[in-house]
Amino acid sequence: MDFYPDLEGLPLFAKPAFGWEEPVSASPAETSPIKPHRLRRWRGPITHWERGYRSHYYRDKRGKKLGEIHLSPRGQLPLVYRWLAGTLSGIEGSLTHARLRVEEAIGFGMRQMALF
Repeated sequence: MDFYPDLEGLPLFAKPAFGWEEPVSASPAETSPIKPHRLRRWRGPITHWERGYRSHYYRDKRGKKLGEIHLSPRGQLPLVYRWLAGTLSGIEGSLTHARLRVEEAIGFGMRQMALF
């Protein structure tokens, strides 16, 4: 099928280049099939808090301890939460604030805990 019947006898270089023609609408059967997009299976959170009676631990998905929070010993006043994450540590007045400090420290890349 020739798109230019009036240029029938001319050499190829006299005809417009391929692709300069008006696009012909392709039928749906001629289009390439669209590959279905596979959704990744959600495998749970990367980190989680492990809750204990007087201590809490911040662990990664493999169970490695990233941070910890301990409540002050029973009978000792004032009631404070001591937190440790990597090389950073501190004291906070509430568990919520101590958890935030541990998560911030881990977010900064402080991941090395004490060896023993």
